[in-house]
Amino acid sequence: MPNSSSSQKMNNLRNWRALFNLTVLSASFYASMEWLFFMTKPSSLSLLSFFDSLKVLFVTAGIVALASIGFLIFLSLPALFAGNSNRQSRWRSLGYIVPALLLSITALIMLDNFTYTVFKLGIVSSRGFWRGLYALGFVFFFWWMFHSTKQAVWVRGGFISYITLAMLAISLIAILSTRLASNSSLSPLNNSSLNSSSVHYPNIIILGSDGLSASYLTAYGSPLKTTPFLNELVQTSLVAENAFPNAGSTTASTTSVLTGKEPILDKVYHYPDILAGQDSFEHLPGLLRQRGYKTVEIGTPHYVDARRLNLLEGFDIVNNQSLTQPALDALIALLGNSPSTYFIQTISARASERLLHIFFIRQMQNPLVEVNDPANRVSDEERVKEMIDQLDHADRPVFIFTHLMDTHGPEFSFQKQIFSSGSGPDTPWDESRYEDAIYSFDSHLKKIYEHLVKTGQLDHTVLIVYTDHGFQYATHERIPIIVHFPANANAGKRQNNIQIIDIPATLLDYLKLPLPAWMDGTSFLRGEPRADREIISTTAGSPNEIAPPFYQINTVQVIVCQKWFVLNVRKNTFDSGTITGHTSKCDQDRLPSDQQVHERILEYLQKHGYNISSLR
Repeated sequence: MPNSSSSQKMNNLRNWRALFNLTVLSASFYASMEWLFFMTKPSSLSLLSFFDSLKVLFVTAGIVALASIGFLIFLSLPALFAGNSNRQSRWRSLGYIVPALLLSITALIMLDNFTYTVFKLGIVSSRGFWRGLYALGFVFFFWWMFHSTKQAVWVRGGFISYITLAMLAISLIAILSTRLASNSSLSPLNNSSLNSSSVHYPNIIILGSDGLSASYLTAYGSPLKTTPFLNELVQTSLVAENAFPNAGSTTASTTSVLTGKEPILDKVYHYPDILAGQDSFEHLPGLLRQRGYKTVEIGTPHYVDARRLNLLEGFDIVNNQSLTQPALDALIALLGNSPSTYFIQTISARASERLLHIFFIRQMQNPLVEVNDPANRVSDEERVKEMIDQLDHADRPVFIFTHLMDTHGPEFSFQKQIFSSGSGPDTPWDESRYEDAIYSFDSHLKKIYEHLVKTGQLDHTVLIVYTDHGFQYATHERIPIIVHFPANANAGKRQNNIQIIDIPATLLDYLKLPLPAWMDGTSFLRGEPRADREIISTTAGSPNEIAPPFYQINTVQVIVCQKWFVLNVRKNTFDSGTITGHTSKCDQDRLPSDQQVHERILEYLQKHGYNISSLR
């Protein structure tokens, strides 16, 4: 009997050890497959050194393993209190749900990665029957894994246990290292400062429409009546006659208007760049949220999306989803705002959005379709409706940052065909269809304005109209920046050059709030900026060509008065020209030479840590 009892205890120990090994190995396999996928495509890992990327892998594997072990302990509690070995064995079987689920999720994502990469078909494009088929396949694979893992003898051995413990130890060291390296000086915005005095602040709406060049707008001199309402609004607004973007991509430009920083400062030039470290907490919505504002972002998932940008402590609601995330808060508390934190958040979202889709809980969104297919993306009418709903139900001042997409090319969408009769829908960058899209934007703006009038909110709202870049991503064409203040205050024109990063500074000036040291822009509320100020913008190359010494940067542009200067850092070519339609030209003796600006750009790049030896 003693031998039998001893043998039974030893067998139980082996079974528990096997379950533990399977759980840790499954977690590591899941983390490894996701890490490998992101390492082979443009991603947040692309700009990290190989050592730092490897550290992300081990930290992720460790966090997933520890979470899985916690779930395993929870499921195994009944087995620990079972009265006899048979009952204990049955309860212990529940624990195999954990490795089976991890392996099933890994298989689902690997299959989806393969089919979408090779055939451009996957879970995101599945509808109806095919969603159900994915769900059925997942359930079957899970059932198979559940029974297969229970019969896995190889994980009971001592050698596998040593490997498992070694992997877990390395992961724990990586987690501890990340924890110790997390910058203690990071200062997430303190929500305890929210107070009732915020009721004195006005609502703020920043309304952007993709790719608006000022030359196509009636309000900026176009002979076509593309913006009849905006033409009326400028009469009672502060209008920047010569405004320019700080970036050529939507991601970088919308980041600039939220942070008040040039792209080179926070290193966000294009997807897949993200905010990191202290930059994640330095932004306008966070400052307003501190003052009690409800903050809302209405844009396009992945591209105008605070979650993907890693903009933290800023928005309460992003693209109709609450950003209250206790799990993410706990992760940041443990790992800080590290690359590992962002990566874990990313792969968790990938798993959950696929599972919710195949089980018909929530439809998965395809970011490429959202941007490039006018027929299938969220309409601007829906975005405007969401804006109005947020205004109507806000119990405190609200900050709404909205990015509309009708004017996004090369395919445009619109409500009425006015300028493009006879034009085919398949013609990329069709200017007449672009003009129809601008007219639609003007109609949306009118609807918002009339709602503010109807509800008595107009004189309690700052309304800003802007865009991310010009037509066809141009950065040396004038863009609209128009600010309508309560009671038509501060109406007038600014003739000298204005830039997108001036918008946050101007808002803070109006609210009589201090301008933080990290904010780059200048308020244009109280007068003209210097006539010969430099406006610096960057454009990015293909995300598939991220490489030192300039990584994402393709060109650096400087605008002084009516002249633009561009250095292509990849081809080492320099060019300059005159801005079409500029309304406040400087005398020639105030304009710098090409050589002076070329040297200025090199100094600018070197100052911000780039090796410029290839440009000499």
